[in-house]
Amino acid sequence: MTFVVALNCIRYRPLFSELTAHLPVEIHFEEFEIPWEEVSARRARRPTGRSLPVAPGLREALARAEVIFGFTLPTNAVDLAPRLRWIETPATGYDQLNFTGVLESPSVCVTTVGGLFARDVAEHAFALLLALTRRLPLFFAAQGAHEWRPVPVMELTGRTLGIVGFGNIGQAVAELGRAFGMKVVATRPTRRAVPSGLVDELYDRDRLRELLRCADVVVVTVSGSETNRGLIGPAELRSMKQTSFLINVSRGIVINEEALVEALNRGAIAGAGLDVFEEEPLPASSPLWRAPNVVITPHVAIALESRMPRCIRHFADNLVRYCRGEPVIDAVKRSS
Repeated sequence: MTFVVALNCIRYRPLFSELTAHLPVEIHFEEFEIPWEEVSARRARRPTGRSLPVAPGLREALARAEVIFGFTLPTNAVDLAPRLRWIETPATGYDQLNFTGVLESPSVCVTTVGGLFARDVAEHAFALLLALTRRLPLFFAAQGAHEWRPVPVMELTGRTLGIVGFGNIGQAVAELGRAFGMKVVATRPTRRAVPSGLVDELYDRDRLRELLRCADVVVVTVSGSETNRGLIGPAELRSMKQTSFLINVSRGIVINEEALVEALNRGAIAGAGLDVFEEEPLPASSPLWRAPNVVITPHVAIALESRMPRCIRHFADNLVRYCRGEPVIDAVKRSS
């Protein structure tokens, strides 16, 4: 019998029972609360030194756990869970597991939900983009003031969409760009083939600035790996058109926020739509709040009512594979 610990899922107990009734598993439900500031710090690989309390019941469950389903874990969780063999995090990325030890443990398989929410994130990227190109903040302000302020807006048809990071989310962004009649260029993926007809031109990573120079819209969808920290910095922002827009739905560390604020304040780019930030929640003192032509959303691209049920179904499918001794899908690839 496989002992499974499901974290912060008690309200979904009936769904777990329905999906796992035929499996040789025992599912134990526990709670583990973590401040979003701590999640943000983990994602930025910025240790806080904060000691998060681990309740006695959770400590006992972790000691028995072979499998865990949870967004993140206590610090150094591998020491608390010596029997752990697999954890699935209900997220697209896995950087919230930094400082837990599971990413470094050769005996623990880590899975995400892969591209489960790729289309949802792409939709949010276009929501940010359309808010900028159709100047919705201006019109919302005018509506609140009961003022009629007609101003020119920008169309997407015929524009060039540059996608930085062409994985599941990047390809979903490309599909939407095609639907809007845009030319699509993207950075070349390292581990996957590109579907025919989805992109007009691919750029190797060392040609990123060439992509930025030709794009009217840049959507950033790369992973939050350390190699992507500061990928969009001062030189990259200087490469962008003065009329272009920058959209970030990846991770906050990918864009140098100080350089972005400077570029916005001097009108070097037309605007930015941001759903992710290096520090979250975004501090009230951040100059991004005051920068011109910025649309900010609080990391809500997949804040969907359907999110957890979809994640649980993904986990249940993987749990079937695990119980059969088959490889699970969407496993994190470890660097050698």
